[in-house]
Amino acid sequence: MCGLVGYAALTPPFDAERLVRMRDALRHRGPDDAGRYVDAGEGYAVGLGHRRLAVIDPRPHGRQPMVDARGETFLVFNGEIYGFQALRQRLEALGHAFATGTDTEVLLAAFAQWDVEVLSQLDGMFAFAIWHAPSRRLFLARDRLGIKPMFLAERGGALLFASEIKALLASDAIDDGIDLQAHHDYLDLTYTPGPRTMLRGVRHLPPGHALVWQAGRTQTWRYWQPSMVPKPSAPSFGEAAEQMREGLRAAVQRRLVADVPLGLFLSGGIDSTAVLWAMAERGPVQAFTIRFAEATYDESAVAARVAAHFGATHHIETVRPTPDEFIAPLTEMLDQPFADSSVIPLWYLARLARSRVTVALGGDGGDEVFAGYRTHLAWQLARGWRRLPAVIRQKLAPAVVSRLPVSHAKVAFDLKARAFIGAASLPEAAAHHAFKSFLSEAARHDLQARPVDIEPTVRLFERAFAAPEAGAGLDAVLACDQAMYLPDDILTKVDRATMAHGLEGRVPFLDHTLVEAANALPWHYKLRGLTTKAVLRRALRGRVPAEVLRRRKAGFNVPMAQWLLGPLRPLLDERLAEDRVRALGLWRPEAVAALRAEHAARKADHSRPLWALLCFMLFNDRFRGGRPA
Repeated sequence: MCGLVGYAALTPPFDAERLVRMRDALRHRGPDDAGRYVDAGEGYAVGLGHRRLAVIDPRPHGRQPMVDARGETFLVFNGEIYGFQALRQRLEALGHAFATGTDTEVLLAAFAQWDVEVLSQLDGMFAFAIWHAPSRRLFLARDRLGIKPMFLAERGGALLFASEIKALLASDAIDDGIDLQAHHDYLDLTYTPGPRTMLRGVRHLPPGHALVWQAGRTQTWRYWQPSMVPKPSAPSFGEAAEQMREGLRAAVQRRLVADVPLGLFLSGGIDSTAVLWAMAERGPVQAFTIRFAEATYDESAVAARVAAHFGATHHIETVRPTPDEFIAPLTEMLDQPFADSSVIPLWYLARLARSRVTVALGGDGGDEVFAGYRTHLAWQLARGWRRLPAVIRQKLAPAVVSRLPVSHAKVAFDLKARAFIGAASLPEAAAHHAFKSFLSEAARHDLQARPVDIEPTVRLFERAFAAPEAGAGLDAVLACDQAMYLPDDILTKVDRATMAHGLEGRVPFLDHTLVEAANALPWHYKLRGLTTKAVLRRALRGRVPAEVLRRRKAGFNVPMAQWLLGPLRPLLDERLAEDRVRALGLWRPEAVAALRAEHAARKADHSRPLWALLCFMLFNDRFRGGRPA
């Protein structure tokens, strides 16, 4: 994995030194090497920058930007092309010659052969930029599921791009005003749904999309889209389980190619254990687990038993997080507000893994593909809830839930119950949004310092559910999760946390052929009654310890409610002080003060909105100099 930056414009937007500044803002993504290419002529100017993390053929001749033998086509590339050896053989049969053992050179030759149609030939995680000098054309693309990032900024016919927003900010050439719609959605979901970002002048290139810049104009298109519509003749449940098992095995094997040490993030859950099973078939595995000092949040014992079962070398680290240790690095690496607190343990886990390996596989994506979340159970329960007599649904249950005490437990029952009761009677898209929401529409409007013209966040869910390829019922729920939560939350934190330590993360559950096969299965193969990931559990029966298959999903959670009452309290009080909130101009100081007071008095658990507000303020102070929104 690497970091890339660049621009294409009608005239040079800035000097080469500013391109270098952009590039080196991504030093953490590529500590092994750096390169740049700059050219300009009548009606065009182009600059490419690259930071390299050498994983395949780490010799110097694999450095980037890489240029073809004719000196006409230049490539910067972040990610991995799986099965590139077979693609190379096909290209050699077509007359192409190779000087390195890198997948980068194979991608360059594949573009020469197929031009923009090359995307249908690629299997992997990638974001890349190709400058074709003869046509004065820049070609950008991002992998199908959004594993690797690509951020864009356009102004006056110029296009800037980078692997992270901080590199675009280093150009001093973008609009860094706050996007009020993105801010509204962030407070709801704790992440910013793409293609928006928190900055008005920056957007994502969406997953499965490509873009061409030429003569000051851009054209964007979607080259791949997941479909949840089941095949007319589905395999039996047992046959489907066998297909998923073999598909996962193949996906893992494809991700074990590297010229550097590999390891595994191991939680002891179904997904990471499944990856360990497939890795262990090839040889010894180094597995990495962290645990918090708080015993309630320690799940390392299960991971240790799983590691022992497969003969893995298991590295466990006990973490005692302190704000002084993780706040500044997390703010720096995320470079826009991001309040999914599970990024904190992931940051520590990536640090542990990087001490011994350069590549780490993980189980991310399994929940979105095979229906593993509590929100998927909520969808199933809501089907039954809607059949209950109205008197129970509308009066009795809410009255009971309103009397529940406030809990600061890992997954507070009262939070789950309140969310479910309030959402279950809504239409499916609105219900799924409510299950995912951390701050209601009314609460966000009450928080606003001034009226703003924005759409309710539920619109994103309604659009995702309405897409023809989304299907219906649980299929639409999974389609929505794959389109929003997966790339903009899960994959964002995996990419940033691993790359912050110069570690490459690989996610075999998001092999696109496996995703396509799983999406084509009937939804009830994934969720059977209240059993999540049913077809995956069947696929792994007899292959992994039975204990793992019986476990409920635990999640990578932190005791944020307790931290905000303890070690994070001084930082919370400082950054969300009345004068600072008033100066920001986004939130009513009295509303923020009420959240803080109620949480401090343990009258309510406001840890999620308070953490979201704190993360926003940390971002604004670091990347916007604390300026008003």
